[in-house]
Amino acid sequence: MKKNFSVNIGGRIFNIDDDAYECLNSYLNRLRNFFAAEQGYTEIIADIEMRIAELLDQQKENGNPVITLKHIEDVIASMGEPDQLSDSETEQPRAEPGNKTRGKLYRDPDNRQIGGVAAGIAAWFGIDPVWVRLVFAAFTLLYAVGIIVYAVLWLILPVAQTTSEKLEMQRQSININTLRNELASAGTGIQRTGNSVLNSLGTFIRFVTEVVARLFNLIFKVLGRLAGLALLLAVVAMFIGLSAASLVREPMHVGNYQLDTTTMIQSLQWLVPGPDVRWLAYIAITFLLVAVTGILIYTGLRLLLKWPPFRWQIILVFVLLLVAGILTGVGSIFQYSRSTEQVGSITKHQSIVMKKKKIHLAAGPNDYNQYFMPLAGDTIPGNMKYALGEINLSLRPVPADSLYFTTVQSASSGLQSIANSFAANILYQVALQDTLVKLNPYFMFPQNDGMRYQKLDVIIGIPVNTEVVIDEHLDWRTNYSDFSEDGREGGPYIMTATGLKSKYKPQPVNDTISENQ
Repeated sequence: MKKNFSVNIGGRIFNIDDDAYECLNSYLNRLRNFFAAEQGYTEIIADIEMRIAELLDQQKENGNPVITLKHIEDVIASMGEPDQLSDSETEQPRAEPGNKTRGKLYRDPDNRQIGGVAAGIAAWFGIDPVWVRLVFAAFTLLYAVGIIVYAVLWLILPVAQTTSEKLEMQRQSININTLRNELASAGTGIQRTGNSVLNSLGTFIRFVTEVVARLFNLIFKVLGRLAGLALLLAVVAMFIGLSAASLVREPMHVGNYQLDTTTMIQSLQWLVPGPDVRWLAYIAITFLLVAVTGILIYTGLRLLLKWPPFRWQIILVFVLLLVAGILTGVGSIFQYSRSTEQVGSITKHQSIVMKKKKIHLAAGPNDYNQYFMPLAGDTIPGNMKYALGEINLSLRPVPADSLYFTTVQSASSGLQSIANSFAANILYQVALQDTLVKLNPYFMFPQNDGMRYQKLDVIIGIPVNTEVVIDEHLDWRTNYSDFSEDGREGGPYIMTATGLKSKYKPQPVNDTISENQ
């Protein structure tokens, strides 16, 4: 019964039986003895072992878990015996037409000017790299196609690092003879050259491309470090702002808005109905904040200090946090839509007897610059708080002597009964002082109701033949310019049976010619 051994060949582990092991060990010893006196002995043996490992890997891929004597014999036949070599072979051309194989495209690091793409393609075709560079330069003039193709190939093509890969790039057979010759030519600095004209042109192209590459490299390095610094400063500024907001004792006021942590939390509670929706929103914000902050810090450190090293585990954590935040946010939106899908409505009527055929519609307190937000510190009895909402104002003629006010109040909730109660809680005040009618640009509702898509339609019935003046500040929800037929903003107007008409509207001109003329 044959014994199996685990051996390391070219940095790879193989299971090999005892006969194959003895044959391979003997073969490697013959190679070491033959190349011991040559320059680059260590590199030659290392490249030969790596090539042997590649050939044995093919056997494993073919379903052979254990390397046998037959496999080793096949490898030796492919690589060749050292006694078949002669000193004259080192002086042979590295690539003969009959020795070309299928090969593989690589980037050539030895003859590169930028990324080695052109040099690698030239090696595969067996031509001077200058010709390939000229082709890329010509296509660059055509809408930068050459640059795009070069960049794509730079990303997808591997670098020919080992001697075996360099031979494969040149479509040469990989054996001890070609490996020996490749290392010898590399040591002596042998390179394929074209005629003198192409050499001169290639030298110029290499000089220009090298200068441009170094310039762009410097620019990208500077821009990258500046971008990294900007990202880190943004994170620091964000944390300083949040810390200051959480530690501030006296709230800051911007207009009628109050800026502190408590007010911001209350505003979120006011805008988001229901504790279930609110907690989902909190969780989504937390996930997204942690993910975005982590990405900013990691990217900033990578750009500025080239640290920490790239780790796919870190990127995976950030991606999972982002996905969790997005999914939780979508869930909160879905839950929010369910909590406001029912619409409740209630209509209220009010009539005021007019003493004069004249009214002046004016705006109430000067708070019409505050939209859809509670006013800080402005409370009224009953836990009410001012809140600006969508108020739609319309003016209609009525055949009576009384001024009619009709308000249609609506709100949303998950249940119809609760939606109706939210709509009924809306409070809107209209004040009449002689001929002056004051209309508030906001309505009120209990703070605990929260934002439930509250809306208010205000319909004013104005007796016919009443003179109407509209204050310019009523533009918060009134397109009063529709009533100005002669260009006089605000009027005065006359309420007719068909609507408002300008009091100073000019009479139409009769353009017809009389029969006497």
